[in-house]
Amino acid sequence: MRLIALNYAQKIYLLATLPLIFAVTAISLVVAYQAREVASREVAQLETQLLEAKKLELRNYLTIARNGFFPIYGRAQPDDQDAKDRVIQMLVAMTWGKDGFFFVFDYDGVNLVSPRQTALINRDLTGLTDSEGTEITDRLIEIARSGAGYHTYMWEKPSTGEEARMITYVAGLQSWRWAVGTGLFIDDVLETVAAARAETEARIASTFRWIGIITVGALALVGASGLFLNLREARLADAKLRA
Repeated sequence: MRLIALNYAQKIYLLATLPLIFAVTAISLVVAYQAREVASREVAQLETQLLEAKKLELRNYLTIARNGFFPIYGRAQPDDQDAKDRVIQMLVAMTWGKDGFFFVFDYDGVNLVSPRQTALINRDLTGLTDSEGTEITDRLIEIARSGAGYHTYMWEKPSTGEEARMITYVAGLQSWRWAVGTGLFIDDVLETVAAARAETEARIASTFRWIGIITVGALALVGASGLFLNLREARLADAKLRA
């Protein structure tokens, strides 16, 4: 098989364009990888900061509630039903905004306080899971038994009636065998994080567009230079023929 014969200008063009294309491709891959790595760290850090702010807010809410009912709880006996009823009434009244509320489960899984969803009150919710299969009641009781902690799951948002992700903070009242907690829906956090990711992808796409524009411009310049050399070579050849 005969190889295609290339003239001087075509050889110069190939020598110039092939390394350029290789370099641009390598740079694009490196830029894309590093940009996504940096963006992923920044978005993860943003998400962590927003969630930590939510957690601090939850702890503050529960601290306020505990300060309100602790004088009753601290003096009551484990079987003091009157004291329990008074604390339940206090927690039922402690709502804020459209979706803020406190909840209480006893350690047997029975719901005692649910001001936003009263149909759950006095129901045994042992084994309750969300739409993703995450344990709710059992896990909250487990956390309360060990002291206090956070749990995240899907729950119906009172203001919309639609399921949304919620982070809760729950603490145990060991004398009464109660799991007392409160939660905040974090759809605003998820929306902020999603917007940050979308903005990052847009920046990366813009960078690729500029790399593409610069590459096309460079290839055009090299092509124009090759054409100029080709024309110059042709004129010199014509001049030699005339001579």
